[in-house]
Amino acid sequence: MKATSHNTFTGKIIAITSGPITDEVAIQLETGEIIYSQISHSSTLEMGLELGQQATAFIKATETLLFTDVEGYKISSRNQFTGKIVKLNRGFVTAEVLVETSTGVEINATVTLAGVNRLKLDRGHIATATFKASSVVLAVKA
Repeated sequence: MKATSHNTFTGKIIAITSGPITDEVAIQLETGEIIYSQISHSSTLEMGLELGQQATAFIKATETLLFTDVEGYKISSRNQFTGKIVKLNRGFVTAEVLVETSTGVEINATVTLAGVNRLKLDRGHIATATFKASSVVLAVKA
């Protein structure tokens, strides 16, 4: 499957926490990181999701927030990946920022130039990329 998302991750479903309306699906990547997705309970049933099944997670780069200096803080975003900024491409209004974790997972974020300047982001700096579980789109083979 191909998609326009820069953030595409494939792994195995390791947990499904069902609720009356929404379910949380945990996908473990080969590197050990876990991506959490919040989808409707009916989607879980319609997709036939089950433990051990391979699934692909898609996250729009514009749904990714970047933080710096997070020591001593708790962030409500379910998905949080800290790493080094390995790429920073500045445009006229936005910038593409690539954060690579110590295990090699790359999270792409599209943020405003004002945000880049406010956080003083640059290659080699440490940043935490976060996105909400409800921003994760899942796909499985039919």
